[in-house]
Formats: sequence, C-alpha cells, structure tokens
Amino acid sequence: MPKNAITCALISLICYLCLLSPLRADDNGACLQRGQWVLPAQEGVARSTADAVLSAARTANVVLLGEAHDDADHHLWQLQALGMLLGQRGDLVIGMEMFPRRVQAALDRWIAGQLSEEQLLEQTDWNRVWRFDPELYLPILRFARLNRIRVVALNVERSLIAETGNAGWDAVAPERREGVTDPAPAPSDYRDLLRASFFMHGEHREAPEEPDGEASQAEDPAFEYFVQAQLVWDRAFAQAIAEASASYPQSLIVGIIGSGHLRYGHGVPHQLDALGIGNTIVWLPASIDTGCAELAGISDAVFAIAGSERREPPRLGVYLQDSGDGAEIREVVPDSVAATAGLAAGDRIVSAAGVQVRSSNDVIAIVRQSYPGTWLPMTVTRDGKDIDIIARFPAARRAVTPGDDSSRAAEPDD
Repeated sequence: MPKNAITCALISLICYLCLLSPLRADDNGACLQRGQWVLPAQEGVARSTADAVLSAARTANVVLLGEAHDDADHHLWQLQALGMLLGQRGDLVIGMEMFPRRVQAALDRWIAGQLSEEQLLEQTDWNRVWRFDPELYLPILRFARLNRIRVVALNVERSLIAETGNAGWDAVAPERREGVTDPAPAPSDYRDLLRASFFMHGEHREAPEEPDGEASQAEDPAFEYFVQAQLVWDRAFAQAIAEASASYPQSLIVGIIGSGHLRYGHGVPHQLDALGIGNTIVWLPASIDTGCAELAGISDAVFAIAGSERREPPRLGVYLQDSGDGAEIREVVPDSVAATAGLAAGDRIVSAAGVQVRSSNDVIAIVRQSYPGTWLPMTVTRDGKDIDIIARFPAARRAVTPGDDSSRAAEPDD
C-alpha cells in the first residue's frame, strides 16, 4: 500500500476512534456542547451526528421524545426531530401525553381541518387538563395537521392517577380504570428514583432511615401508592402507544412525553417491553451543563440544548369547580397566594383582572397571563356579597426541579 494511503487510513481510523471515545468532562463535569448529539452508554458518553442517530432509528417501532413541559427549546427540538423522522419514514403517528383519551375525537377533527386553534383548545379542555402555555405545543399540532399526521391521546384522567396515589391501584374499581391493565412492577432502581422525587415534594421531606443509615425496607404506604400512581401513568401511555402500533402497523409511533417517564429505560419503555412492543428508542434533550455521570445510560441518544432560564409560572393556589356563573373555589392551598390574599373555600370568583369570569377555565387563562411580581384584582361572591380581593404574585424564582416532570397525585387548578 502506498505510504500516503496508509497515512490517510490511519488518520481516518484516529478520527473514527475519537468520535467513539467517551467524552471528557470539563472542570464543571459537563459533557455536552450546544446542538450536539451524543450516545450516553453506561461505559461513557460518545459523540454522534444527526445522521447516525437517525440511521439507528430506521427500523424502530417506537421513538419516544422527552421534554420538560415548560421549556420552549425542548419543544423546538421535538419539532426538529419529528421533521427528521417524517423525512426518513414518511408515515408517522404522534402520541401526546398532553391529551386524555376522551378528547380523541377533537384531535381527529383538528387533523381533518375542522377546528380552529381556539376550538381545539376548548374541545380538548386544555386549560383544565394540561394548563401549560398552549403556544409551547401548537407548533407540533400545526405540523401534524399540515402533514395529515394522526395525533393520538395517550393520557388518562388526572382523577385516576389521584385516586391511585391516595389509596393504591387495588382500590380503584375496574370501571374507573379506563381500560388500563395492571402495570409491570417497578425495577429497584426506578423505585430509587421515585423515592427521591417523593421525598422532595409535599410533606414528605425526609426518607425514613434505619440506624445504619440505609433506607427502611418497610416502605411508607404513601410512597407505595405514589409508585403505583406513577406506574399506572406509565402503563396508560404505553398501552395507548401499543394500541396505535397495532392499529397502524406501517407507521412509526412517536411519543411526546415528559422525560421523567422515559429516563434510564424505566417508565414507558419498561411498560412497552412488558406489553411485547420491542425496538423502542428514546431521545432526550438535555442542558449543556448536565454532568457525564447523570447522562450515562439515560437514553439511546441525547441532544444538547443551551437551555433558557426557566421560572415557575404564577400560581394562585386553588382548586376550582364551575358554578354556572363563575368559578367556585373548592379548596385553598395553605400558604399559597390565594390563602395570603384571603380567598376561602366556597368563594365564587366572578371577575379577575377586570374580566368577567364564566368558568374555571377563565381563571386559569387569566392567571397564566399574569407575571411574577404583579397584582391580580378579583371580585368574589361570599355569603351573597361581592368582595374585592388583590392576589399578589411573588417575584420570579427558578423552578424547583428544572427538567423533572415527576408528578404528584394531584395539583391545584392554578
């Protein structure tokens, strides 16, 4: 072989090995560069390319795209990924966590061009069910309609998850299970992740410990119910995906789901495997400051995003129900903005920000449009009398658990 040919071959081999070699972390432990794909295997994080990642998905049955629900860059990346997959496969079905199964007919009407965006949000009960800014998701829904891609509702009613979280899956009557079958048990490492989430929220601040410092083997029943609620949620998504795969066997099923349901092969991928759905691929977005150790084995591929500073949206801290002429407060969250303002259970909100309130959806929409550090004037009816109340939202602060969509059994309406 000529000397120059050998030299070229060696250079090519070195470049190839560099692409496959684990990345070195910088002084801050970060592995990622913005706009870069990596393959986060257990033995290390390797650089990749969009072409290579896409090629690996060529024969996949399911591709799951993760997200932090309130990160706009994550949704832009999902749209980019959908375009890549459509170009490669030509026939997609998009499953979305954001919609409960009961609104499937409205999604079908949207794809058929029969609904406006306003009608879609109204008929899918967006403000009550999902509550995140619809502008985060509308580009994906527009993309689906433009390309006549079927959108499948993956979720179940929040009340099913809440009931499971409160009393356990066995306490849920079969007629209230929405067709969800018994989930596969959680692997021990998934339980460990859920335990960390559980003790970060609500009144569960510290995990019980044995004298030697190890976590107690006698689990708190509330934690067991929390695990069951998460498993039921994972199973519901997986079943809807499996049903879509059976109904559209020639299509690639792409799931738009919170990353907490997808990481490390747990959650939805685990339940899909239990349902006999193989060849599932998970792609996740990740901030460029994510450490190497956290990435190892997290998914099949990761796309690095610079990430914007995400802040908690304003929350009033109430549970609402429609009262026919306004929105009635069922419960006020202790130490919330609503509690500080003097709102009470039984109050009926009749106006907010100078706008007449006809339903709880109106309140949710108005609160969503409020900004941290601002005041929201409201009029409520209490004991037959109108009372003016000012809700003062605190100044902006960073989200407590950025990128983590691990759920609690129930959340305030706003």
